[in-house]
Parts: sequence; structure tokens; C-alpha cells
Amino acid sequence: MKRVFFVVLLPFACHNAPDEPVAARDGAPAVSAPTGEVGADIAASSSGAASGASPSEGGRSDLREFCFDAFGADIERLKGVCSAEDLSFTQGMERGAAKLCSTDVAAALSRGRATFDPDAARSCVEMLRSKAMVQSSETDTFFAHSPCDRVLLGTQAEGAACRFSVECREGLACVGYRSGVDGVCKKPPGAGEACSEQAYGTILNASAVALHHPPCARGAWCDRTTCRPRTPAGKTCTRSDACDEGLVCTVGKCAVAAPKGGACSTSQDCSFGLWCDRRGGASAGKCASKREAGQPCTSNDDCKGRCDIPKADAGSSGPGRCVPVCGSG
Repeated sequence: MKRVFFVVLLPFACHNAPDEPVAARDGAPAVSAPTGEVGADIAASSSGAASGASPSEGGRSDLREFCFDAFGADIERLKGVCSAEDLSFTQGMERGAAKLCSTDVAAALSRGRATFDPDAARSCVEMLRSKAMVQSSETDTFFAHSPCDRVLLGTQAEGAACRFSVECREGLACVGYRSGVDGVCKKPPGAGEACSEQAYGTILNASAVALHHPPCARGAWCDRTTCRPRTPAGKTCTRSDACDEGLVCTVGKCAVAAPKGGACSTSQDCSFGLWCDRRGGASAGKCASKREAGQPCTSNDDCKGRCDIPKADAGSSGPGRCVPVCGSG
């Protein structure tokens, strides 16, 4: 489905808030809302509300405007390929995503340790409006793409206090933050040294932050507290973060993500855009192209669009059918 990728992420993303409230400036909201409240916010937004920031929503108007413009950048393209129902739902999801974006950015700016670049923000929105960007991974977000990656700039020098890595200057990581205690901006630590994962992230997530503020030096990864050497191809693993760059943890070993026809146990073992076809519920399967509209399915993961599963109280039974979403096929 050729969509601006970051909207697609929202239904499946978890917003991991900091473990203490961040008192944002200029009336911006705190960012310690639990996942349930965020989920409710998105659900309410996706009931068909029109896209666009509302002055009554609070917070800094420049941040709201940027986030709502960025997430609504593809609306004109979508009008030509979406049904009325899909367009309404998508606009609601964009609104929920923009609210999370505003919260993320406000938190990064709340302590006066980072700046918001309005020129980069305008360039980011112009770029998003000029071309349809296709999601390339499960964690892809527009903050990982130029010029959107320069909207927020950290001002804290090496040795200065920090809570998030985005507060530090280019190339530095925030190490040692815990509830109530600031960390310190440092050069990315090496294997065996202490590290800190990004405190939260949905839109401004850990993957996007790591482009300019890697939590560990090259060749190492952060296991939440300590930098560990990355695992080479063919060695046992439990998570993809631990594998050498370019590899994922697939079927228990670090390897290149499985291509079409490759062995898998879950869809995460497959190259992005494929799914793990486990016929008859078998424990192992093969990576396959997502199914076209009209083909049988049991979950949205199976389809290019979504899986329309009959409701049990409607008297129907059996698998669902893939249906297109905004021209997905």
C-alpha cells in the first residue's frame, strides 16, 4: 500500500512515556500519560474528526501546526484513492498521530535544552507534500528522514545535564538518566560501558533519535543498561537490536531478513512487506507476498489492505477476505 508511511504505524505502535511527568512550557501537555489514555485518544480521533489542529487543544501553536501539517501532508493524494469510510478513518488516525507528535516534541523542548527549527519544519512538510513516502520498516517515522530529522536540535554540550538524547548536541547520547535524576551528555559509550535507552518514543522514536544520537558506539547495542557487542550472522539471538547492522533476529539466529520463500516462524522473520504464511497453523512457514483483495485471510498481517473477518453474531463462519484500503490492492 503506497501511503505516507508514518500513519500506518500508529495502530500498532506503543507510546512509552517517561516514568515521571515532564512539565512542558507554554501550556504544552505533560507526556506521562499511560498507553491506555493515548490509545483512547487515538480511538476518539479516528471516529471521523477532520484533520487540522484546533486552537482549543492547547500547547504551542507552532508545534501543533507542524505536526498536524506533517501528518496531513498526504491528504490530497488520499482523496483520489480512498473510499469515504477509509478516508474518514485515515484522517482520524492522522489526527491521533499528530497529537502524539505534538506531545513528543513538546517534551523534547520542555526543559529548554533543545530548539525547534521552523525552517526545517517547513521544509519537512513541503517534502512530505511533494512525494508519497513508503514505509520501509516497522519503526520508520518521518523524523528519520531529511530534512525532518533536523526539526529538533539539542543544545547540551558534552558533560551537560540531559533527560533525553535529543537534548544533546549532534553525536552525543544521554547516559545515566533515571526518575528524578538527570543523565549526562556523552560520546556514545563502547561495549561494557553504561548506556540508557531513549525514555519514550512513538513518533520521535528510538530509531530516529539514534541516527544523530546513537546510544552506543559502532559495533555495540544498548540492552537498557549496558552496551553489548553486536552478534554476528549465524549466532543465537533473542532480539534484532543485538545483531550486526543490516541483520535481524530470525528463527533464533542473526541473519538477513528472509526473502520471499524463506523460512519463518513469524512475519518479523521476513523482509519488510512480506508475511509468514503458516499453512494450517503450523509452527513454521514461508515468507510470502501479502494477499490481494478477495483472497482468504485470518488477520490484517496477511493482506495488502486489511482482513475483513465475519462477525460471529452475523451467522457467518470461516476465514475473512482481504479488502483494499486506499488503493492497496
